[in-house]
This record gives sequence, structure tokens and C-alpha cells, in this order.
Amino acid sequence: MSAPTSRSPSPVQAPPVQQTPGPRAAALQKLYSDAISHTLRTCSYSNFASSFPTPASHAPDAMKRLHTDFVEKLHRTCKLNFEQILRDREVVASLNDLDRLVEDARKRKSAAEQATGGQAVQPPLPPHTLPASSLYLSHLGPLLSEQHTSLSSRLQTAQSENADLADTVLQQRREIERLVSQLETTIADVDAANNALPIDDMDALTEEAVALDMDQRT
Repeated sequence: MSAPTSRSPSPVQAPPVQQTPGPRAAALQKLYSDAISHTLRTCSYSNFASSFPTPASHAPDAMKRLHTDFVEKLHRTCKLNFEQILRDREVVASLNDLDRLVEDARKRKSAAEQATGGQAVQPPLPPHTLPASSLYLSHLGPLLSEQHTSLSSRLQTAQSENADLADTVLQQRREIERLVSQLETTIADVDAANNALPIDDMDALTEEAVALDMDQRT
């Protein structure tokens, strides 16, 4: 009887990532906003008008409005495109998840230092510096451990069943020996009874048995 195969445990679900910008996402948005503002400030009216000298000299007010509209539209377009990239690439969620991982690592490090009495914790080796054998064994380890547990459980079940069968066979052998002993005792009693009877009596009994058998046949 084969033992049921064990199912692998379900993977631990990661906590939901908030969509509100965290420290890194907020810093990225501020960095981009500052960079765009600095870039657009370099596009001053004097620089813009120098590219259009004739309209600037004949219609300076219109050129100023055109410059203002151009800068505002360029700033709005850059901001909308950047926000669209953030949504398409899920940048905010990824950076928030990174913040969570860093904070979790910081807490683990602090807990490890407290467990060692405040001593510095040796950081683990970077995965890219490990040999290939260590990397694939680290991935196969949980599977091999699960298979080992399953096989050990099946082996223990088979050993228990074999022990039960051995007990049953031993009990049957003892019962056979008891029956054989009783049969030998009965045969010995019959032999002793035959030896105790005289030969004449044995002949008479034999004749009576034959006669009785003949009567029954007829």
C-alpha cells in the first residue's frame, strides 16, 4: 500500500504593495521635476527670441506669449509622459516594494545583532560569487528535502507493515506446530490403544468392520 504523496506547501504571499509613492518613488518624482524645471529655465525668453529675431523685433508681446505657452506646454507634456511611464512600468509599486525589502533587511540585521549581543553580523556572500553547484543545490534543496521526507514516511509505513506480516506468520507457524503436536499425540494414543488390544480381538474387530461395511454397501 503506497503512502499518499505529500503536496508542496503553498508559497508565502508577499504583503500588498501600496501605490502611494514611498521614499524612493517620491525622491524620483522630485528629482525629475527639479531636472525639468532647471532645463526649462535655461530656455529663457532671450534665448528663445534669439532664434526668431525678426518676429521678436516686430512683435515682442506676441513672442513673449508664445514663449510662455511653449514652456508651459513643454513642461506639461514632459510631466504627463513621465507619469505615463511610471504607470506603464509600475515604477511606484516596484520602488515601494524595494523600500519594503530594504526595511525588512534592516530589521533582520538589527534582530541578528541583538541576538549576538550587539556584535557585527557577517553579511552573506553575494549570489553571483557562489559556484554553480551551490546555486543549483540551493534551488534543489527544498525539493530534495520534501522527497526525502516523503520517502522516509513511505519506508516507515512499509517497515511497519512488514513487521505486522512477520508477527502474523509467526503466530500461524506456532498454531501449525501446536496442531501437529496434538496430531502426534493422538496418533500415539491410537498406536498405544492398538498395542493394548489382543490379536484375536483385533481380528474380530476387523471382521466386524468389514461386515458392517458390506452391509452398508448392500
